Amino acid sequence: MNTETSPSITTDSSTDNDEITIIEQKELSEPYTIFTKFQILRILTIASLTSMISPLTASIYLPALNQIEKSLVVSTAKVNLTITAYMIFQAISPAFWGTIADQWGRRPVLLCTMLIYCATCVGLTFTQNYTTLLVLRMIQAFGSSSVVAVCAGVVGDIADSKRRGSYFGSLSLVFVGLFVPETLRALVGNGSGYANPTPWQWYTKHCRQKKQVLILNNTQQHHHFNAANFLKPFQYLLEKDVIIILMFSGLHFMSYYCFMVTTTKQFSLHFQLTTIQIGLCFLGLGGGTIVGSFVHGKILDRDFQKVVKSEERPDLEIPYYYARLRSIWYCVICEQVLTFLYGWLYYLHAPLAVFLVLQFLVGYSASSIMLCAQSLLIDLFPGKGASITASNNLIRCLLSTGYTRHWNILVVYDYRHHPGDFKH
Repeated sequence: MNTETSPSITTDSSTDNDEITIIEQKELSEPYTIFTKFQILRILTIASLTSMISPLTASIYLPALNQIEKSLVVSTAKVNLTITAYMIFQAISPAFWGTIADQWGRRPVLLCTMLIYCATCVGLTFTQNYTTLLVLRMIQAFGSSSVVAVCAGVVGDIADSKRRGSYFGSLSLVFVGLFVPETLRALVGNGSGYANPTPWQWYTKHCRQKKQVLILNNTQQHHHFNAANFLKPFQYLLEKDVIIILMFSGLHFMSYYCFMVTTTKQFSLHFQLTTIQIGLCFLGLGGGTIVGSFVHGKILDRDFQKVVKSEERPDLEIPYYYARLRSIWYCVICEQVLTFLYGWLYYLHAPLAVFLVLQFLVGYSASSIMLCAQSLLIDLFPGKGASITASNNLIRCLLSTGYTRHWNILVVYDYRHHPGDFKH
């Protein structure tokens, strides 16, 4: 009896191995993406500009906190509540939209979220009371905060691991609708498939059908919709290595956000700056973030190529943890030391220029750390860039929300018990 079953088992296993080998050879023979360098540059440029909406929307609100408090005649605690509410929806929203983006495609989600964002921006310009402000800020976060996760998915779709670091480092409704094609690899493969078309793709398909035979074939193979699993971003949190990465990145993002949220109140108390002057002070923090993303993106690419050459392994066996985290240590030390110095220098009455330099360095360090974590997560979960980015966003926003909710209590307590420290 054993002699009869053994050959069949051997045949089945050999057949499976042959099929796996054929699939691997096909993946290696095909280019990672069929998009040209110009098309990749165009997509990345639009994705980068679009992904700026979420941090821009959160950041431009902060310098105006004192002005909002006076205009709407509300307390500082209520104004801070709008930040807390924004952060909560910023944490939850990508889990919803990111799951849809990984199942049904990037374009529909980008268009929907951009439409919500534009509508709420118009509504906020006519806000006359606190309740309307609070509600519209929550809806605005629901729309705008997801574009980062979706754009991260776009980068993961068209950029292989060797260039992904610098592409993440370089990362509005009309541009998305007209020029950004669908990139979800489950739908369009390396870009040769057809799904969620741009106007030009639709025109090409319907007016030049004879030249689109390959695209139509790929459509039949790839274009199918599965039920979206909205729990997917939360399921990633059950992975031990993932939750460690997310907590590590989230704590450093919380520290970074502490600098942002406290700048308005602290600078107004210590330096008596106007709203415009406070807004200009944010350029230091923002400039450090941009420089850190660009410079460390190049460092990530260099590290990855070094590891590939030294290991001499195929992509499936590359030690991603070592490749992505080998140059992160100095950024971690830098942010910890700067955070300690930042609070201590307030009591020494250091000049404003010192704080701006420290904020620039904090922005550089924090953005580099978050870039390393983001690149590693995308490498570990290829094709699920939007969902895993939603998990990342969930943890760091929840951590930041807890701090944002209570920081004003600490500042007010310090001001009341040590008023002399706030005078020059």
